[in-house]
Parts: sequence; structure tokens; C-alpha cells
Amino acid sequence: MDKKIIISVIVIIIIIGVGVYGYSVYNNSNAATINIVAADSLATQLNATAAKFESKHPNTKVNIEYMGSNAAIKQVTTLNKTPDIVVSADYSLIDNQLIPKYTTFNLQYARNEMVIAYTNKSKNSTQINSTNWYQILSTPGLKFGFSDPNSDPAGYRAVMMVQLADKYYNNSTIFSNLITKNSAITSTANGTGNIVNVPQNENPSSNITIRPDVAQLMPLLQTDSIDYVITYKSLAEQQNLSYITLPDELKLSTTTYNSAYNNISLVQSSGTNKSNTLKLTPIIYGITVLNNAPQQQLANEFVQLLLSPTGTQIINNSFQEPITPAIATNASTNIPSILQPYVVNA
Repeated sequence: MDKKIIISVIVIIIIIGVGVYGYSVYNNSNAATINIVAADSLATQLNATAAKFESKHPNTKVNIEYMGSNAAIKQVTTLNKTPDIVVSADYSLIDNQLIPKYTTFNLQYARNEMVIAYTNKSKNSTQINSTNWYQILSTPGLKFGFSDPNSDPAGYRAVMMVQLADKYYNNSTIFSNLITKNSAITSTANGTGNIVNVPQNENPSSNITIRPDVAQLMPLLQTDSIDYVITYKSLAEQQNLSYITLPDELKLSTTTYNSAYNNISLVQSSGTNKSNTLKLTPIIYGITVLNNAPQQQLANEFVQLLLSPTGTQIINNSFQEPITPAIATNASTNIPSILQPYVVNA
């Protein structure tokens, strides 16, 4: 082969190689990762939103860590991590623990409800209904579960809902029969309401199973290790489980019954001689972008997608109810301009 031709080929190869390398460096230099910490019950919703976002932003990766909402908040406040976005199954945790030090706003954007999930192999599954569920759950030998009230909103809502059932059904033995007799969790009358006390060692009996977050209980239900789970409707729907729909006041899906909810509180134990008192609140999800988010602009765009018609359809498909427009909590200030068209004030 002619020496000139060989040299020309080598030069072309070098040019192509440099071009490919330069393109790779350019792409890598523009690559970004949005980091999100979120409640486990949002996995279906946020995974679908992340896939849609990544399809529109090819150089952006959305990394989501799922855990109990309290644990998600502590990633910021205790472990000093810097995710871009925090999403909580209890919007009040963002108001109370992240505003104003870590963020300036909190958007209520979706809601859920409590149900009692079961399978056709659950004990007494042909008998349970919305009026006798608490009697069925107290059947000797029957096993039911809820997540840890010390760490997961689904857990503390479950036991506070049981306490609320005492008043709703005018039956003062429901909480005692289901919770106190099967664990170290107690309840004390306080004026017109009750305070539920959760020690660090909840000491559940063989009739109750407690896990750090509610998503961890669903496989136990599906494998017949337990008979019933007090859980979110979306988780039961997503896994094609049967469930009992509770009366409106006990669903915890709306602010309509806030006056009744305000009479129920719960004291969490951290195991370090510290405690935290929570009020019963409806199941409304809150989302925020942190002040020091490394990818703040992209994070705001992710939240924008979630609040848009595309995002609300994803929320509906996840068996959760979108709040449209989203509602900025009273503690919120300085809502990013890109989000303002999708938000109203409380």
C-alpha cells in the first residue's frame, strides 16, 4: 500500500478518535444526577416519573432512595446528606423539621388512604368488612401487621387510626384489644383526646408483626406469614391485594376531619432519652427541593414534571390521588417561579 495512503488512514483514525473522545468528554461534563430521598409508598409513582424525566433529559440520571419518611428527613437533619429533593408521606414533617433551615417551601401534591389489606387465605377473610374489622383482627391466633410507629408515617397513622376508632365506634376497648394487649404501646386519655405512647422496644406479641416501613410487610402478607396489614390503599392496589375500605373519618384521606384528628397525638421514642410528639394528620404527601440542592434547577424541573398533567396522570396510575393544583403549606415561602403556575397557597 502506498505510504501516503497509509499515513492518510492513520491521520483519519486519529481525528475520529479525538472526536469520539471529545464527544465523550463533552457528554460526561454535562451529565448530572438528581438525588431524591422518599417514602417507600411512593416507589411506583416516582420511578415512573424518573423514567419520564430521564427520557426528556438524556444526560440526567435520577437516583432515588426509598425509606420511611422520618428516615428520609434524618438523611438531611442528622446524617448531613445533601439530596436535591425530599418527599415525605407526612407533609408536616417537612414543615416541622426542614423549614426554614434546609428549605423554604413544602408542596402538598398527593393523598392516600388507610385500608386493611388481606388475601383469600387470610383467617376470616370471608367475614371481615368495614364495620367489624376490629373484631376480626382481635380473633385469637390471627396475625396482623403495621409499620414501626417510631419511624414510619404509615405505622404511627395505623395505631392512631385504631385509637380514633374507639371514639368513632363508641367502643373504648378497640385500642386496648388490638394494640395494648399485643405490644408495649399504650394510650392515655388527655382531655377530649388521647396520647399514644410508643417505647423504643415495642415488644410485639406473636399476634402482631412490626417492620421499619410498611412496604416490607406486603411480602409477608402475600406469603401467608400474616393475615392482615394496616397499610396504604395504593400499596394494596399496586399488588392486587384485597382490602377493606374504612369509614371516611378513619381513612385519613382528607382534611375534613382535622378537628377529630387533632385530638389524637403520639409520642415517639428515639432510644436516647428523647421523644417527639406528633399529631394525627391526613395522608398527604409533601415534596420540596433543598436550599443547597447540588442540582437545584434540574430538581425544580423534576418537581414541575410531577405537578404537570403528565405527572398527575402518573400519580393516578399509581393509585394515589393527585392534589391539583398543589397546595403550598402555610410555612412555605420563596416557591421557585418554575413551580408557581402549579401551586396555590393553603
